[in-house]
Amino acid sequence: MPSSNVRQPPPLTRFRTLYPEQFGILGAGSHEGLRHDTLGRVFYVDPNYPGASTTADGTEMTPCSTVTAALARCTSWQNDVILVMHNDGWQYGPQDTRATIINENVTVTKHGVRIIGLAPSSATGPIWRPATAGGTCITVTGLDVLIEGFCFGGFQLGAGGNGVYAEWGAPPLWGDNCTIRNCFFSDHLDIGIQLEYAWNCYIEDNVFQECDVAAIYADPAGSAPAYNRIANNWFHDCALAISLTELQDSEITGNRIYNSNAQAGGAATDEGIDTALGARNMVTDNYLSCILPAAAPGDWDDLNSGNATDAWVGNLCQDGMAVTTPT
Repeated sequence: MPSSNVRQPPPLTRFRTLYPEQFGILGAGSHEGLRHDTLGRVFYVDPNYPGASTTADGTEMTPCSTVTAALARCTSWQNDVILVMHNDGWQYGPQDTRATIINENVTVTKHGVRIIGLAPSSATGPIWRPATAGGTCITVTGLDVLIEGFCFGGFQLGAGGNGVYAEWGAPPLWGDNCTIRNCFFSDHLDIGIQLEYAWNCYIEDNVFQECDVAAIYADPAGSAPAYNRIANNWFHDCALAISLTELQDSEITGNRIYNSNAQAGGAATDEGIDTALGARNMVTDNYLSCILPAAAPGDWDDLNSGNATDAWVGNLCQDGMAVTTPT
């Protein structure tokens, strides 16, 4: 038995017959649940649960009402999990029984924390919008942070905002080693994911829909991200898809980029993949809605820009395989 007055937080236990696995969320269909560490704890966030509050302890029956409150209860390097329950804030559906979405600008300073949106019946995950116009849903300045299973949207469906910002700060705060996967970035966002001198980030299996400024972005006036992997994402008519002009020593692979301008033969200057000021990147096996180099608007060289030290290998255009680094 545990010692007197010691509470043992239970792991999230899910039974496959009652709770089907959520695609891409490791542990969602496992009998031992999402807690995969001997010390890690699961903190529940559910603003729609009766009695949820910022002072609750975050257990199943007394969930926190905000992610910020759950983060305050996490311990660095303990592999704690923040489990955010579903809501019905989808803009085209009913907002009734679970109408309260996540409206927060959160800064993650704890290391090794996992923030997971759990909505087994949803293709997009719980809705999360910034609390302020132009704000950022999640700013990551802790190491080894994982974010998955959310639908990030703009402030009040139209006032913009950003999804995730992995930011280098003064030591010991860095946005390195961040994993962002299985998220949906909606058309009301300015920037889906921004990297500021972030290293070893893994951006995988996300959907970016018509982001107004850029889907994945690094400000050229800031610092160059490096050693990152951007794989198997889908981009649909974002103003800029992968705009990482100073990206170095990274891999961009298996992404699908649809750009209406390029597909229709119109100008789409660097709206696809841009690593022009970077170095030594591998850009492989991506699919793009443009034609091969033809010195024309919307062609391979118009939609993309690479660096001479990059290796652009096996990327597929509408009319064949591109074999050159775009200029």
